[in-house]
Formats: sequence, C-alpha cells, structure tokens
Amino acid sequence: MGQELQRRTPGTAARQSDPSWPTVARTTARLWLDRHYRRRAGRRRLVLLSSMLAAMAVGAGLTLAFTQPDRGTTTVPVGAAPSTGALQLAAAARQRASAWLDREVAANIVVGCDLEMCGELQRSGFPATRLLPLQPSAPDPLGAQLVVATPVIRNQFGTRLASVYAPLVIASFGSGAERVDVRYIAPDGSTSFEAQLPAYRQERIAAGRQLLTNKHVQASASARQRLAAGQVDPRLLVTLSTLADLMPLKLIAFEDLSPGASTDVPLRGAEIGAAAPAGLPAMAAFMRAQQGEFAPAVARITQDASGRRVFIVRYDAPGPMGLEGS
Repeated sequence: MGQELQRRTPGTAARQSDPSWPTVARTTARLWLDRHYRRRAGRRRLVLLSSMLAAMAVGAGLTLAFTQPDRGTTTVPVGAAPSTGALQLAAAARQRASAWLDREVAANIVVGCDLEMCGELQRSGFPATRLLPLQPSAPDPLGAQLVVATPVIRNQFGTRLASVYAPLVIASFGSGAERVDVRYIAPDGSTSFEAQLPAYRQERIAAGRQLLTNKHVQASASARQRLAAGQVDPRLLVTLSTLADLMPLKLIAFEDLSPGASTDVPLRGAEIGAAAPAGLPAMAAFMRAQQGEFAPAVARITQDASGRRVFIVRYDAPGPMGLEGS
C-alpha cells in the first residue's frame, strides 16, 4: 500500500483514429453557438466545465496545422527581426507551459491556443482532440475552458482577453513580453466571475475553519493559516473533512505546482501525516476509492526532507472556486 498511485492520464479514446472532417466542422459550429447563444446561466463552479467534452473533436482534423505552425506569428514590430535571445525565451516559455498543461490539466479540459503553441502542446504529448486552434481571424477564445495566452494571443484579443473572456491566470511562465499565461475562461464572462470571487473565498474560509475544529485534525501553523485564509481547493476541503471523520490527520502543508498563479486560485495539493504507521496506507486506499471530481490526480506515500513518511495528494487544474454543490 505504500507504493505511489499512478497519476490519472487522458483516456485512450483521445488517441483513437481522427474523426471525419464533417464531424469536426459540425462540432466546431455547435461549440461556437453554444458559447454565444445557449450558455446556461448560473454555472458557478469550474468542475462543470466537463460539459464541453464535445469540443475534443475539434483538434483531430487539424493535426497538420499543428505540426506546421505559422512561424510568422512572432510578436515583433513590422519590419523588425526578433533577436535570438527573445526567440529562445519565447520558446522556453512555451515549452514550460506545454509541460505543465500536459502534467496538471484535467483530462476533460479543452485548451485554446495559437497554432504554434498548439503544435508545441501536441509534440509534448497533449492530445490533439483536446486542442482548439485559434486562427488569427478567431473573434474570441470561446469553445475552450483554458486559453494559453502567448504574445500572439494577447495581441489578437487585446484587453478583452482578461476583461471579457479569461479573467484568471492559473499558471504563468517566463516574464515580460515573451511570457506565457494559462488563463481560465469564465463560462458567464469575466464580470460575473469576478463578482463572485469574494463569496467563493468566504465559502472556503468557512469550510477551512470547520475542518480545524475537528478533534481528529492537527494542523501546522502554515496549514492553519492557509485554511483560515480560504486558500485551499474545495475538493481538498471536502475530502479531508470526510477523511478526518475516519482517522486522525496531521495537516503539514498545502501546496500547488502552478507558478505565477493568481492569489485567487486555491491550492490543489496537500502534504499529510498520520498519527499511526497504518494511517498512511489507509489514506491511500481512501483516496483510491474516490470517484469523479474527488478522484485526485496524484496520491502517493513518500518521504519528506527529514526522512519522515508522508502522504501527498493533488488534484487536477482547473478546480472549483466554491463549495456549492460539492
């Protein structure tokens, strides 16, 4: 039981033979119409984004475009040539973003990207069926749940990218003009999403305080601070609350592997200790039994820097902001 539980990976269906081009075209049109005219009001939790799974068919017919990206999209002034250093920084940022997306993003999430970034993602192993290429003529990034904001995408959509469509940065790579941000696309628009952020945080604060009152929970100073500040992912809050009713827990730390994320993004990972040696395998068994949104991406028993055995759990991105419906 002390062995690492393997991280969930996209299903094999994502790697099956490509759908026909008519199927791709129909799916693309339906996604655009759904996002512009039939978005369901009140979708307040990120986990409900799985309803966009049908968009996975978009990338299948566009593999050729990914593997032959438009090299003329580098964001430099007209007539000017990008420096070697700038090109290297841009390429490094794309590669780091690509590796993070492939490792951290849930298997049902569709990612919007420019052609060059889509090609980088596909080369890293990200399924083409989960990519939504954003041509230079695309009026918006709708149809995806995340958008990779490269310099090309920022130039294409301007201030509307954050103010209208994708208000939240969940990870960022590089710096300056060449940085690459991974942004969450709010289903009901940026204004509605940002208006709900204070209420989401209050929900997490209330759940964190309740967890700290459980007699089976011991928390380090840093873990206690994170819980009291509403910085912990709702999936962790719900799961740990249930687990604490079954066995004593030592909450050592909450962490995330999302560099440059907004402070509004809850922490998706935790390091947990047990009161007795048998507690860690029991935690692993409990986590392995979870299903749906509460099934973690990573769950393993390991050793910390001091040689102490601990349990590590982490959920995929993006996660829910509030506990409603959890």
